[in-house]
Amino acid sequence: MFPSKLPLLPLVLDDVPWGLRQMLAQEGIPTLSRDRRGGFGRFLLYDSRNGPCLRAMPGQIPIDIDRLRVGFDADPFLQWNDHRSWRFEWHVNGFRPSEEICRVDKRGIRRTIMARLRRIVERRGGVWLTVSPYPFPYRSAFNLRIDYDRYDAGDFDRLQAALEGHQEAVSHFVNGAAYEGQGEALDRLFGLDVGSHGYRHHTYHTVEENLRNIERGMRVLEEARLSTVGFTAPHGRFNRSLLTALERLEIGYSSEFAAGYDELPFLPAGANVLQVPIHPICLGILLEAATPGREEAAVVAAIEHFQQAIRERHAAGEPVFLYGHPTGRLGRYPQLVTNIFREVNACRDLWQVTMSEWAAWWRARQRTRITVAYEGEYLAVEVRSEPSRFRLGLEYHRGKQFARLPLDRYTMRISPDAIPYESPGQQLTFQPVRVDQPHGLRGRVRRWIDWERETPVEEIAPTNWRNVAKRTLRTLWR
Repeated sequence: MFPSKLPLLPLVLDDVPWGLRQMLAQEGIPTLSRDRRGGFGRFLLYDSRNGPCLRAMPGQIPIDIDRLRVGFDADPFLQWNDHRSWRFEWHVNGFRPSEEICRVDKRGIRRTIMARLRRIVERRGGVWLTVSPYPFPYRSAFNLRIDYDRYDAGDFDRLQAALEGHQEAVSHFVNGAAYEGQGEALDRLFGLDVGSHGYRHHTYHTVEENLRNIERGMRVLEEARLSTVGFTAPHGRFNRSLLTALERLEIGYSSEFAAGYDELPFLPAGANVLQVPIHPICLGILLEAATPGREEAAVVAAIEHFQQAIRERHAAGEPVFLYGHPTGRLGRYPQLVTNIFREVNACRDLWQVTMSEWAAWWRARQRTRITVAYEGEYLAVEVRSEPSRFRLGLEYHRGKQFARLPLDRYTMRISPDAIPYESPGQQLTFQPVRVDQPHGLRGRVRRWIDWERETPVEEIAPTNWRNVAKRTLRTLWR
């Protein structure tokens, strides 16, 4: 029935787009880049837009990934690489919060592309067996990210009290300018998962300014004996200058919803800084959407929203990464944190993890190499992976169901008819709606010159036309 001696997996990748490579990595499908000697796998993926498929091995089945583009308004692989942002809004229990997030739904593109590719592979005699996105036996992961933009002693203390006992699922990102000199507060974060939130609360347009800002913020934390692995950009902004600065500083991961949201981790094109997406709705934007006197109602709406998000994303096998701020938000309304963890604790197979641990797991998962071949009616699986503290798992998909299996041995055989299957969860209900932005001259000028008031005028170096214009206007409008 299967005359080819080549293994079913890994998929062999010829000259295919970066976006497809990242989607496959997120999915956990084993892949192998083709070299001049060919590739040891039954299915060869190539892109006919780059030319015809050449020199396929005997028994190898070429798959033109250009077929996966059908039905999209634009090239989905180019769309996936688009990290520009736009303002969106959500309908949340009577409120309409808005935020500037990635203009592209990367998760939606990935799910559509992977579903199409899976059907093609299965119809041609292949299988869809992936490395689970979570250590076995978890079906999802949870983290609460705290962005410390400003300092208020009372709010800080109340939030730390609410987080007591839950720090294995919390990551703290500290703004240097706000916490410089707050030694007692920083001491309370010692031993926890801490990252940098820059020094000035702004994401700049040049590499040099971002380098200075990030380094300065990290220095504040280092002087407080806090080691940092990750970074989150102020306001969730993202640009290539920021990414270049992060790479030069050898930051392990960053998290900006302007690059991606509600999605599995990924590497932006040509980069090695892992991007960790989160859910872009926080208590702050719900409070901003509330009219005077409706703040308590906004808090109740936020609690209900986060509880529903946790249930839905956990059931769907998607990560649940939330965020918030202490000052005037979580510190003022700590009951939100209490209710979040009550819901999280009700999900028994939900991995409560820090962002740094999540990034370490994702790196370990990416280094795992799997080969799958038929042995009679069995699937023979061979695994190559580096020693790791994480327990690997497999997901075998068949029809509309899938099975989760532990991967405790370097070789194993799977009988597809003898393993327990389960059905995937429902699609998520929280979908943002794009909001038309004003295109007046004032708005365009603000974007052109990177207008902001976080940086003191004397620190704005007149090294480019944007800074000259910004410094001049800031001086005039003091």
